[in-house]
Amino acid sequence: NDGCVVARAEEVKRLGGKMAAPYFKVRDRLAKADTAVFSSNYALYADLSRRITAILEGFSPEVERYSIDEAFLHLWADSQAEAEAQGRAIEARVRAWTGIPMRVGLGPTKTLAKMASEVAKQRMREGQPPVVCLWGASQRAASLRTFPVGEVWGIGPRWAKRLRARGVRTAADFAALPDVWVQRNLNVVALR
Repeated sequence: NDGCVVARAEEVKRLGGKMAAPYFKVRDRLAKADTAVFSSNYALYADLSRRITAILEGFSPEVERYSIDEAFLHLWADSQAEAEAQGRAIEARVRAWTGIPMRVGLGPTKTLAKMASEVAKQRMREGQPPVVCLWGASQRAASLRTFPVGEVWGIGPRWAKRLRARGVRTAADFAALPDVWVQRNLNVVALR
């Protein structure tokens, strides 16, 4: 009875354990499914975050921590293959040194890197390598065509609803909108 559901395994999500749900409302369902439930350990999370950041700094001096479990790195690569190799090396080192599984999304912008990370999340669920690179035009175009507009970083539920009403369903549809329309109907941040 100590709070809300925060971190959820895929199995818990399938059981209906929604983010921020009061624990007492899902306790019986989770107990019947024999799930493990733990209270927060913020000191441990902060320590692991610092350790992972130190690992990331071994790959790039430019690490921007976005949250306790997410960061952006500036990587230098001469080719998509080299970028993918760096991503695989990062994922392997973090897993080997901390035991924590992670996904790596690579892209020429933060938004595309976030999108690649979401694609990598799906790949992890399917047992595939959790590294996705959207630096190449063909990979980027393929992902944009299937990525739901409501999952694009910075497009919240209100904008997603407005965009779907205009027939914009995917990130590719959004990218094809005229700049003037985006700035007028959303804002300059969405345009960027």
